[in-house]
Amino acid sequence: MNRSLSRRKFLGGAAVTGAAALFNSTASALTAGDKQAAQNNGAEDTANRNLTNALVAKVQWKAKPFPMPDVRLLPSFWKDIMELNRSYLYSLPNERLAHNFRVNAGIASDADPLGGWEAPDCELRGHYVGHYLSSCALMHAGTGDTVIANKANNLVEMLAECQAKDGYLSAFPVEFFERLRKHQRVWAPFYTYHKIMAGLIDMHEHTGNRQTLEMATRMADWASAYAATFTDDDWQHVLLVEQGGMNEAAFNLYAITGNAKYRDLAYRFEHHKIFDPLAANEDKLDGNHANTNIPKVIGAARGYELMADDRYRQIGENFYRIVTEHHAYCTGGTSNGEMWHAPDAIATQLGPAAEECCCSYNMMKLARHLFGQNPDAKFFDYYERLLVNVRYGTQDRNGMLMYYVPLQPGMYKTFGTPFDAFWCCTGTGCEEYSKLTDSIYFHDESSVFVNLFIPSTLNWKEQGLKLRLTTKFPEDDRITLTMDTAPSSHLALKIRVPYWAAKGVTVSVNGDQQSVTAAPSSYLTLDREWKAGDVIAVDMPLTLRIDTAPDDKTAQAAMYGPLVLAALLGTDGLTTSMIYGDSGPHGFDDGYPMPTVDTRPRTHRSANGETPAPPPHDENAVWFEQAEASPMYPLRFHTKGREPVHTLVPLNRIVDERYSVYLRHIEMT
Repeated sequence: MNRSLSRRKFLGGAAVTGAAALFNSTASALTAGDKQAAQNNGAEDTANRNLTNALVAKVQWKAKPFPMPDVRLLPSFWKDIMELNRSYLYSLPNERLAHNFRVNAGIASDADPLGGWEAPDCELRGHYVGHYLSSCALMHAGTGDTVIANKANNLVEMLAECQAKDGYLSAFPVEFFERLRKHQRVWAPFYTYHKIMAGLIDMHEHTGNRQTLEMATRMADWASAYAATFTDDDWQHVLLVEQGGMNEAAFNLYAITGNAKYRDLAYRFEHHKIFDPLAANEDKLDGNHANTNIPKVIGAARGYELMADDRYRQIGENFYRIVTEHHAYCTGGTSNGEMWHAPDAIATQLGPAAEECCCSYNMMKLARHLFGQNPDAKFFDYYERLLVNVRYGTQDRNGMLMYYVPLQPGMYKTFGTPFDAFWCCTGTGCEEYSKLTDSIYFHDESSVFVNLFIPSTLNWKEQGLKLRLTTKFPEDDRITLTMDTAPSSHLALKIRVPYWAAKGVTVSVNGDQQSVTAAPSSYLTLDREWKAGDVIAVDMPLTLRIDTAPDDKTAQAAMYGPLVLAALLGTDGLTTSMIYGDSGPHGFDDGYPMPTVDTRPRTHRSANGETPAPPPHDENAVWFEQAEASPMYPLRFHTKGREPVHTLVPLNRIVDERYSVYLRHIEMT
């Protein structure tokens, strides 16, 4: 523990000392426009204007997110993980991030190369740099941190020197794309190319850096010229190799520029093998790599918004339903060994490499798009489930991130290292913890949707509203909303009532109980003239529930509200080298048998020797109860029934212990 704390202090110190040096050293590298953008604390954030409200869009979002600079986190564990992530972003030197790009461009670099997936011999090198630009841009938008924006702007200048005259920009040679052309083995060049484009687009939208838009469009021009050299059939063969969200990035460039060639490029990346069955509402996911394909569907959702393409709407909606209803664990996560398997195969797919974190990141992005198109509470029920069970809890005490969330009983969480991991999920994790403000609140013309219960403030300038949300949720079931400044006109406050709120919700305004409709998976609406100082208190009792695997009714998971609980199975055999690694997460043992919960009644024969009939079967019977808190686990639970009694705690609080999410429930003799 002491080593962890000292490491955390080191990262925090690096953020402070590095910030001052970076501000001075990078200022001269910025254009006048970029300097002004960085100094405006997010005033140049154009993501909503150019993307959510794009002029070319044919389908406008019915509920729209607030610009990130209008929302700020208040002190809580959410702010803690964001700050830990910010320290990690500061700890990565630009020279090391840019090294492979410079070498590829023939520019001298004496920087120490990064390791893992950013090593000079890794074919995905450069992908994390795209994630890094996105993370810094989002961190700037979410916090107003001008120094992190300047650091990223300086990195952009380094990358601009490496961009070829034809627009190609990468940390690996263009020969990788020639191998792709010849259908030779190569590790996903378009996947990395997309990450860099997306990072540049995020920099333009969230920091006001105009140079990055030029760089991204030139990259897209190169990709368009490359794609045009293939026949349609041969191109579909190329699309069998992972390409990330090239279609989404191209659609976003179309939204920003209005240039139809980027719309056409997005359509060029339509992968018929995946899209055609989804358009027909067919589940053909079994055997497909999960995170290769989720970004494509996000691109389809984007295409629907811009083009009113109903086929793309169906693809997005059908995919979301198929995954969430037939390919998701109790946590909301999906994939095992990075692959999808047969529909409803849950108990048979509890592997050490379950729930790739990138999949959760991208499913949350998709849910966000679908909510904007159709503001249904179910989308944020799912978003919350992923946020609290797969995103929160995959960052350790030092800011290191995970790849998978193991579900095999007796396994444990594994984390990367500061300079020698850089897995795909390192990148999406850094983005996730930089954008925690982007989905708490949405709005339409006269309403605010409160989607997530994260302590924060909202400043809706156009309405004159300043709203403050405070809570200790999920350790406490009360959410308090305070009108620090009242809106200038009549306004409805719509507060999500989660699917798990089965015991009812009570609401008071300034202490007066309100009569409201509050069905689970809906919004309770408070529509009135508000005054400064109004206080809304919402009590949502968290319920104990059981989530049962569809393919094995005895394999069950305990849940408390949105929280997935896991049985603690000790630390036997665990070492630091097992928990932390560079080349990739992996288990060093075969785990344990699934723990059992035996709730069979102890029966006694009657005087005539007869055995009483067993109680009626109830597959949803709750077999655990809340127990006394401990310093490490404020929320603790115990299983009921026969020995052994298992201690259950939220999965997101477990760091360096073995655990099991699913337990075997025995209730019949």
